[in-house]
Amino acid sequence: MKNMAQFLLFIYSLIIFLSPFLGEAVFKRTETGEIIWTLPCATDTDCPKMGEPMYFKCLNGFCLEHIRELHD
Repeated sequence: MKNMAQFLLFIYSLIIFLSPFLGEAVFKRTETGEIIWTLPCATDTDCPKMGEPMYFKCLNGFCLEHIRELHD
């Protein structure tokens, strides 16, 4: 009976430990990339400024979020 309780406690601990990683993996796979911001713009300067590597670019009259690739 003691071995069964220890086994269940181990499984419970494993689930608690791995759940953040599994949740993150599922979120990344199912992310649709829908446009959240619908800010109208005429040029790139009309879009909000963000920290590197994120930036907004004016495309078809709306600010779209992009990620700049950083090279070593």
